This record gives sequence, C-alpha cells and structure tokens, in this order.
Amino acid sequence: MRKMTLLLLQTLFLSSVFALQIDSQVTLRDAAKSWVSMDGQPLFYTSSNSQYMIDNQAIRKLPAYSSEAIISLSPTGDYRLISMLKNLGEIKNGKRYSDYFVLDDHNDLMYAVNMGTESDLKPHVAAISDKGVLALVDPVKALIYFYVSGNLIAEGQLYEDDGDMSLERNVLMQWIGEKCYILLERPGFNGGPAGKSLFISINSNGRGQRTSYLPFSYLQDFVFQNQRFFASGYDYSAADKEIQPLIVELSARGEVLWSNENFGHELHLSPNGSYLAALSSHEFIQLFELSPKRVQKIRFDNDNKVCLGLSVNNRGEVAVIRVAADFFAKRNTHFSQIFFPQTESSTDIQIDPRFPLLFQVDTDGDRFFIGTNYEWLEISQ
Repeated sequence: MRKMTLLLLQTLFLSSVFALQIDSQVTLRDAAKSWVSMDGQPLFYTSSNSQYMIDNQAIRKLPAYSSEAIISLSPTGDYRLISMLKNLGEIKNGKRYSDYFVLDDHNDLMYAVNMGTESDLKPHVAAISDKGVLALVDPVKALIYFYVSGNLIAEGQLYEDDGDMSLERNVLMQWIGEKCYILLERPGFNGGPAGKSLFISINSNGRGQRTSYLPFSYLQDFVFQNQRFFASGYDYSAADKEIQPLIVELSARGEVLWSNENFGHELHLSPNGSYLAALSSHEFIQLFELSPKRVQKIRFDNDNKVCLGLSVNNRGEVAVIRVAADFFAKRNTHFSQIFFPQTESSTDIQIDPRFPLLFQVDTDGDRFFIGTNYEWLEISQ
C-alpha cells in the first residue's frame, strides 16, 4: 500500500512538472537588468553597461547608454521612446535635464527633445503616442508639454492648486488614439488630507482637457486598453488607521461604470479584452470575465512567497511570478517561480533580485513569456 501511495505521489509530481513546457527564444551573453516586450516578443533589453534592440532574434547594441535610461512603447508599438535622465552630477543652472529620443518601429531616430526641470530635480513622466506625439508631465508642478517632430506645440497646467508646489505627485499616463489620458494624485498640503485623484484626458494638440475625480486618493495601477479604462487605488484614514481599496472601470469621460472593493496591486487585461486579472493579495487573485460580468475568486496558499508580474491570456489563464518573502531584502541569487494559481503548477527560474524590473510576465494571448537574466523564455501549460 505504501509503495502504491509513493508511486501515485511521484506520478502526480511528474505530471505537474511536465505540464509546463519551457522553450528558450533568445539567449544573451550580457546579463539583462530589464526587458521591453510586446505581445510576447522581446524588443529591447538593458544590461549593466549597454542597451540593446532585438529584431528577429538579431541583437544590436544601441549607440548611446545611460544607467537612468527608460525604454517605453506607444500603445501599438509604432513608436519607441528612450528617456535618458542626466545624473545628479550634471545639473546645470539648478536644472536636471533629460534627453527623449523618439524612434519608429524600425528603430530609426525620428526626433529628440532635451528638457530640464528644476522641480526638486524630479524627471518628467513621459509617454509617446502612435502618431509620434510626445507628452511630458512635470510631477511636481503638474505642468504638461506636447512635442511633435521635436517642436513644442502646447503646454498647460493640469490643475490649479494654491498649496506648496514642492510636493511630488504620482502620475500615470498613456495615449489612446489622439487623446492623452492621465491619472494624477493630489497630495495633502500643510499636513492636510490628500484630495481625490484626477482622471484627465487631453487632445494631442493640448486642447479639450476634461477632468473628473476618481473615487480614491491614492493610485495603485491602471490598464487602458481595447478602449476600456480600469484603475485601482485606495483611501487611507489616519485617524481610524483604515485602508479602503477599490478597483473601478471608467468610461472615457471618467464616470465610474462599476467598482470592486478589493486591492488591485497589479492589474492586467487579456489581449482580447475579455478578462481582467487583479492581484488583490499574495494569496488572492480576482479574475473578471468582462462580457458576462462574472468574477472568479482564485485563492491559494502563499507558501511564504509574494506575487509579482501578473498576467492573463485570452482563455482566462493567470500566471504570476512568486519569490520568497525575504527575496529582495537578502539580495541573494536564489530561484523564483512561475506559478499558475488555477492549477497550482509551477516551475523555477533564476532572476537576480537586484533588478526588480525583470519580474514581469508577458503574453501573446496564448502562451506566457518572461525575460530572465540570460534568456527570453516561452512558458506554456
């Protein structure tokens, strides 16, 4: 009987191991600190001393490098933006400058913008549209600037406030078509309570600004995709020491269409727009099936691990990365885990904890992908 039990356990273990198929798509020589991908395909990666573009698995070094560089994409990937913040040793006349390089989908340089800020030396929040319009937001003064072909075409104040303008705001921004959408926190001044966060839309020419209030003060995450708008945040009462989380879907005008009273530490929308996954805790994920308006509550044991890098495919299959609770504190290179909470299947991968930007899972709608230090991996169940 004992032999049969052991055989059964071994069979179950092997079936869970072989349920996941792992294939290496790209192999690196220079260890990656971060990857930029779209629809499961890696487009760029950054190492400790260089940045590279990837085209059909051919790897080419970018001509310029900065340890502060951030690479981002327009919503459909038609344009790429490389934001290079100058280090603190290069401050000129009290300003800290950044270079913004706009590339097309062939990675050819279209134009560049050099922009300085004296607002506590904080860099601008940047986003590029699918028409090549660059939007820059000063997170301290709440000013916005629009550039086309390297020329400033519009600028303005996102909202008026009489308080001390030296406080940094959390700003989330993304383009959809000809409109730039901005989520913006309003910090409390002189010890006062924070105001409700703002949902702002502005036309690409800087006109037609529309502003509405979100039902919470502090932002966590957002997804603007497939002409749908989802955001998560929370309110905090210092007197009661209570946190009230909320996940909402918004209309393009900022009206709340529905809400869910849980945390959305990370949000992810499936490529076909059918499923929204929300990481509500390290042992609880919510899966919203949007058309029939159903919610699946996925609960699992945390096993003393924390979850990062949430993703969901077109079938509603959810994947996350799990690491030991002390993974980032100890900074030692041990294994993290790709985990599928609905089936509780998993596999180990090695990621350097010094580079938290690596902890992201991508999907093409079917399979899942992750960039480790030396490989771009395809993972399928």
